Amino acid sequence: MKTRILGAALGIAALSGLLVASPAQAFDGAASARVKPSGRDGGGSVRASVHFVNPKKVVFRNFTVRDICPGDNLPVRARVAWKHTDGTNGHGVWKWDRNGCGDHGTNFGNITRTGSKSISRVYLEVQVKTRSGQWVYSISARRYNQYTH
Repeated sequence: MKTRILGAALGIAALSGLLVASPAQAFDGAASARVKPSGRDGGGSVRASVHFVNPKKVVFRNFTVRDICPGDNLPVRARVAWKHTDGTNGHGVWKWDRNGCGDHGTNFGNITRTGSKSISRVYLEVQVKTRSGQWVYSISARRYNQYTH
């Protein structure tokens, strides 16, 4: 009797282990950031779905930059950024939402980063320019590369 109960308990524990998220699920996924200059409405946002392909390649799917209304005619820009396993940093080029107050922003499609160094983590950065000419920014939560962690 005790053997059957122990066997059943071990079987349930083993099956439960199969339901735990795999490393790819824990690391890949949505990333987003929003910036709102203090004291006023509006601002900007960026979003993408992060997918690590291997230690040196990551794809940012549906990279979208949005100017958040009300319209203030102030520029909004965003980019992807990463940290290599050797501690050096890198970033992509700025992508601008030039559609004004569109509900959906500007979707730049997929952005792929491939290089000679392994990538440790990535994030998104969004900036909006204030009337005084300063850039206010925000960054997304970091996504870690499951192939290097």
